[in-house]
Amino acid sequence: MAADDHDDDDDLEDEFAAFEREAKAAAAAAMSGMAAGAKAKDEEKPVEQAEEPAPVEDVEEDDEEDEFAAFEREAKAAAATAMGSMGGGASGGEAKASDNTKAEDAPSEAATPEGASPEDNAAPVDRDKLAKEAALAAAAGKVAAKSEEIFGTNAGAKSQTILVVGGGIAGVTAAIEAAETGYDVVLLEKGPALGGRVTMINRYFPKMCHPNCGLEINYQRIRKNPRVKIITMAEVTDVTGTMGDFTVSVTRQPSYVSGLCDGCGQCAEASESKVSNDYNYGMDEVKAAHLPHEHAFPMQYVIHPSVKGTPEEEKITASCAKGAIDFTMEEESFELNAGAIIWATGWKPYNPSKLDVYSYDMSPDIINNVEMERLSAHDGPTEGKIVRPSDGEPAKRVALIQCAGSRDINHLAYCSMICCLASLKHAAYIREQYEDAEVDIYYIDIRAHDKMSQFYERVRRDEAINFIKSKPGHIKLGEDGKPVVCGELTIDREIYQNPYDLVVLATGMESSLSPDFAPAGMVRDDYGFVIDSDGHYAAGTAGGPFDVALSTQSATAAALKAIQAVNGRGLE
Repeated sequence: MAADDHDDDDDLEDEFAAFEREAKAAAAAAMSGMAAGAKAKDEEKPVEQAEEPAPVEDVEEDDEEDEFAAFEREAKAAAATAMGSMGGGASGGEAKASDNTKAEDAPSEAATPEGASPEDNAAPVDRDKLAKEAALAAAAGKVAAKSEEIFGTNAGAKSQTILVVGGGIAGVTAAIEAAETGYDVVLLEKGPALGGRVTMINRYFPKMCHPNCGLEINYQRIRKNPRVKIITMAEVTDVTGTMGDFTVSVTRQPSYVSGLCDGCGQCAEASESKVSNDYNYGMDEVKAAHLPHEHAFPMQYVIHPSVKGTPEEEKITASCAKGAIDFTMEEESFELNAGAIIWATGWKPYNPSKLDVYSYDMSPDIINNVEMERLSAHDGPTEGKIVRPSDGEPAKRVALIQCAGSRDINHLAYCSMICCLASLKHAAYIREQYEDAEVDIYYIDIRAHDKMSQFYERVRRDEAINFIKSKPGHIKLGEDGKPVVCGELTIDREIYQNPYDLVVLATGMESSLSPDFAPAGMVRDDYGFVIDSDGHYAAGTAGGPFDVALSTQSATAAALKAIQAVNGRGLE
């Protein structure tokens, strides 16, 4: 996949490299033509001098135009001139010939008829053409210099392939941004489909729109770009080497379904056993042969390994008319070479079981914020109905507890940025479903950054949503089995014991990478998040808590850093 492995005539050669090659040929032709016509037959006649072309350097550029736009404009204009002149009959042939023939190998007198002087045989000189070619050569030099200034010299970078680890919104964004600038990208995803936790969100704040709208746009970009290679069910196990020449060890788990799968669903109909549904955080079950979710990309089924070796294996295999079921698949390991690595490994919710005082494991009616998101979704365990998981009754009195484990030196010492806003969204979900519902939000302080403060103000105007300044001390179960939130009001110092149908713990975000994962060159902070270092770059929540918008911005930044890395920045 390294760029230096491509032929000069490879279809994937970008327009700037093609232009550079053609410009050099044109310049060589110009020099050859000038030498041949120095003593032209019509030298006695006054020759009208071609108008001296204005040096490219003297062209006045708009002060507002950035260097990338200027670079692109000059390159395209010069390339168009080169294409026109080189495609124009004999002149194009002369350019190619002069490029491929050494001057010292050319015969000096063999082509001159007897009795004729070399001057009599000289070809007429097209001085306008020569002037244009000279200007073109000057432009080529400027473009080459500008390319080196912007992208680097490629010194020491043995591979220009960019590896993106993680196929969530940040990984997808980084991959397609790098690929659309002309770089080969390998995108590894641990699960069976792209999208990550964004696909598991019911709606975005503040507009409350469905997240798959934005994801589908990026999927379309991937489908149209042959430079992106997607490998699902894959995980990085080790990295060796340095920036410009990484060797990455990868392990891939079997899905038991090949690329022939067209998503028809016959295997799911033949499947009988059920397994825990990871997509809904184990809140329901799904058939052993199943589609990861309704917007899965790639749109292919996967089969749980528990089926292998059972009678159900034969039924599922026989159900597929395409022959896409393959239970001979095994775990496989392989290596990749990359010049830069973008870590877009995402986040995981802090484990609420560690919060003993909040009794998460004692009642199904005490859930965390990501489970609330699935409970509210139309493709969730209750088809979008916000109910008590214990008995399916409507949840009309709900408590949302902020900073459940966050800003706590015993758990997560930092703020996870999105928890307050997510709880505001959850309050809105509940009020949309039940006009007579009442929601209490227990908070230390509400953190709604920048424009999100408008979303906060909108929710606050709902009189059925109460903001209680307090961090609850503990949750107990009442005689009727309902959770009871207990604590002390921060301002009034009053003790409370409030029963609820449903309690939602706003747990924070922590790095999804194992604490023991430390490949060569990777640097991580005190909380396990990735810090940019030579050749390693963090995208999205791999680098710390972010919302979706900031994750995509950081992913674009990571793509630009990776592009600089594979072009030799820091290796000169």
